[in-house]
Amino acid sequence: MEKVKCSEKVWRDSWHTGQCSRPATVTRDGKPYCTIHDPEYIKQKEAKHKAKYEAGNCKSCDYHFPYSFYSYCPICGVKRVK
Repeated sequence: MEKVKCSEKVWRDSWHTGQCSRPATVTRDGKPYCTIHDPEYIKQKEAKHKAKYEAGNCKSCDYHFPYSFYSYCPICGVKRVK
């Protein structure tokens, strides 16, 4: 019995792509996916990353601090809460 492989395309090197070689663990919309390429897992990961990114924003004007040494928001002047 042949194991079903993930249906996602991945980069092999800087010129070539190919099918993911991991075994499929879940099926979404009729396509098999491995744990890494599962669309639900990717959505959860992106939501977690977005929440971490937005936690570093200014609380009053929602400005994102690009550097950690800012003590005050350059837009509204509110003291930064770390």
